[in-house]
Amino acid sequence: MTDDTFLEQLRNDARQLQYEPDDVMTTRIAARVRARVSEEAAGGVALILARWFRPVVASLAALSLAAIVGVGWLELSPEPAPGLDAVSSSQTVDVSVGGDVFSVE
Repeated sequence: MTDDTFLEQLRNDARQLQYEPDDVMTTRIAARVRARVSEEAAGGVALILARWFRPVVASLAALSLAAIVGVGWLELSPEPAPGLDAVSSSQTVDVSVGGDVFSVE
């Protein structure tokens, strides 16, 4: 089967599966949308803002809790984390590049 006949057969099969709502269905959908909008408008602006802010506040609370636990865990660690002084070495390192030798301190 070539690509042209395959795509044509696929379109024919998809055409049979396509759903086209009738007038009753569109009326029902419109009525449900209107009812939902009027229901939310009846609560007022405070209710609409509360629905938007609750997830934001919950996310910020989870983030702050994770930060508090992380800082507390770092403060309780018995050994101090190695700083720049502990990582740096007192020995020099010789690097050879292209026949030249460089000393890194």
